[in-house]
Order: sequence, then structure tokens, then C-alpha cells
Amino acid sequence: MGTDTIDTHCHLNMVEEFGVSHEASLQNARAAGVSEIVLIAVDKRSAEYHRDLCKSHNVSGTPRLRWTAGLHPEGANDVSGVDDLLRFAAEHRNDADFLGIGETGLDYYHSTEFAANQKESFHKHLTAARDLELPIIVHLRDSQKYDPARTESVADALVMVKETKARGVLHCFTYSLAEAVPFVDLGWYISFSGITTYKNAAVIQQAAAGLPLDCILVETDAPFLAPNPMRGQTNQPGFVTHTLEFICKLRRDECGDDPAHTRTQILHNTRRFFSLKKQR
Repeated sequence: MGTDTIDTHCHLNMVEEFGVSHEASLQNARAAGVSEIVLIAVDKRSAEYHRDLCKSHNVSGTPRLRWTAGLHPEGANDVSGVDDLLRFAAEHRNDADFLGIGETGLDYYHSTEFAANQKESFHKHLTAARDLELPIIVHLRDSQKYDPARTESVADALVMVKETKARGVLHCFTYSLAEAVPFVDLGWYISFSGITTYKNAAVIQQAAAGLPLDCILVETDAPFLAPNPMRGQTNQPGFVTHTLEFICKLRRDECGDDPAHTRTQILHNTRRFFSLKKQR
């Protein structure tokens, strides 16, 4: 797989909570050829944890760690802390390892009772990302399995994205090509997780094969959704290579793309999206 793969979405604090220390995760990631990991926040506490871990680890450790700040939509029932969280993000705008806003978004899976609160939080995140000129990492969910009749979060998000003109990525994409294209047309990226490798993920696989290669990212969303052949284990950053390899083979078989080119292009996409310079 090479030695320059990037996990664009990992909750390393939760990986530890699931029983795998960050030291073990990073050692395994290094052995798998992962060069950088983006640590994604779900609230201010996780953002602060990841910020501090970056400071202590990046002095001499590899892979290089990066971090973001945002409030997950499932935590947006109470939006009273959003302004403080986004001020915190703004204060770290010039931190070399601070990459973006998120994760945020809309989650209607369990209930739409707090949809208005989620929209308020999401709109503030979108505006902050635009004003700070940072990418935004977006979570959208309507159902456990793709249902073309349940894509309300996607439709609502698209309206808000067009309004704010923020730039971002739909992370852990679980919809069809039809839901992805309007975002890609706006310059957005689509990130694929370990779900893409599952046998029942034909709709997601069709999206991964049908999208322009230059809009695709890969992620783990660790500790969740470990890819085949690691399914059932606690997911960790090093497992991103399995998802990347799967997409390389998928696009070879469906599009005739050269796997080496696919790997290189996805890496280039990641660096472009996060404005990353090549590291040591």
C-alpha cells in the first residue's frame, strides 16, 4: 500500500475508550503505512483532548496528528455551547495542526424532534467554516440502511450549504450517487469508510465507482465500522488501508482505473482538501 496513506476521520479518544490505547493505535498505523491522521471532534472536550495529543505527540512521533473542532449533531439538542466552541476554533485558526470545523451536520435517524436545534448548530458551523476559510466535516444520516425515500438530512444540508457557500466533505458516505452529485458539483468531497467494503453496501460501492476520482477521500471513523477483513474488531487508523485497497480494486474493476493512480489521486485529494503540505 505504500507509506503515505492518510486517515481523514478518526475519533482517537473513543478508540481508547473502546480499549485500544492511542500508543498502540499509532504504532499499528505506522506499521500499516499511515503517515497522517485527522482527529475529529464531536464536542469541545474531544477537541481539547485531540489538540493536546497533537502537541505532545507531534514533537517527535509519527504518524503526524491533526485535529478539528465541532459539535456532532447528536449532541446538538442543546446548542447553548456552540458559540463558545466555535470561538475556541477561531482562536486556533493559525495552529499548524488545526485543520477544520466538525464534525457537524444533521442526524434524523433516531428522531427529528431536535431538527431545528441541529439546523441552528449546523448553520453556525457552516458560517464559521466559511468565515475562517476552513473545510467542514459533515455527518448526515436518515436511516440505518440506504432508503431513497429517506434522504431528508441530505436535502436540508444541501440547501444550507448553497446558502453559506462553505466547502467541505460528506464523511462516512452511506447514500447513493444521486445524493452525492449535487455536493460534488459545488466542489465538495465524498469520504468513504469501512462500510464500503461490506457485502450489502452495493449502493455505496456504486457511488465510489461512479464519482469523479478527484473528489474521493477515505477514512476509518474509528472506533466504528471496521472494514473487511477486520470487521468486528475495534476500528483504528491503520485499518484505513483496507478501505483504500478496496476502492482501488473496485475502480479498477468498474472503471478501468489503475490502482496506483487511484491511491496517488486520493492522497492528492486529501492534501488539497485539508491544505496539507507534504510532511517529512
